[in-house]
Amino acid sequence: MRARWYTAMGLLVATGVGCVDTTDPGTSEEQVLYRWETDNEPTTGERGNMLVNEIGWAGSVSDDGVYDPDDVFIELLNKNPRPVNVSRWNVEIGGDYEFSFRLPEMAEPILPNEFVVIAAKPDGAFGQDADIIVEELRLGKRAVYVGLRDADRRLMDSGGSREEHIFAGSYDLVTTRSMERTQVLFGNRGNQDRAWTANIDDVMGTGGDREIAEGWRQHTMASPGAANSADYSGSTTSGGFE
Repeated sequence: MRARWYTAMGLLVATGVGCVDTTDPGTSEEQVLYRWETDNEPTTGERGNMLVNEIGWAGSVSDDGVYDPDDVFIELLNKNPRPVNVSRWNVEIGGDYEFSFRLPEMAEPILPNEFVVIAAKPDGAFGQDADIIVEELRLGKRAVYVGLRDADRRLMDSGGSREEHIFAGSYDLVTTRSMERTQVLFGNRGNQDRAWTANIDDVMGTGGDREIAEGWRQHTMASPGAANSADYSGSTTSGGFE
């Protein structure tokens, strides 16, 4: 289990349509100022350096075949070269559900290349190693959007779409697969379907070290709190020059 453990139960704040600015401002025309951490206050980074890196919208399937559509998670990844404290940052959920919630106070900043996992259930497939539990967390099965805004409500990153069908991931009545960010070299914006792929751990035989609880590892394919499954989709998404 990781050093940080926070429960955010009861922090969910429902918002009606029109109460929150959910528009995507597009590419920033000027650099976002970096807010340095003081006394555990929230910091911020350049837009796109704190990523929505994985969306486990499809739920989980136990080893004995029981499907739980509500066992979902969101993974964030710090690609900033500096630590980022995400205390009081805002997460917006869109698509089939529309609401937002604020992250709790974080005792430590998120180090470069470190993950934050937000899970819906402490006792499900993803809860044992999650950093934050939000029991009211719901993710759509038709359309899903996750927006990440800093404490000043500036959009840092987003994943998925409010209107379009879910970009990747699945439940095929046997196995669930999360929706993972690919390593696109250029234009890796989370609101584009080319930036996402389904987890393929079992296909390539790389799933042995996945951060999934015992009892869910045979039919639940995801990588919360760890590197995404290898991307074998070619030069378009691998970032290579071949």
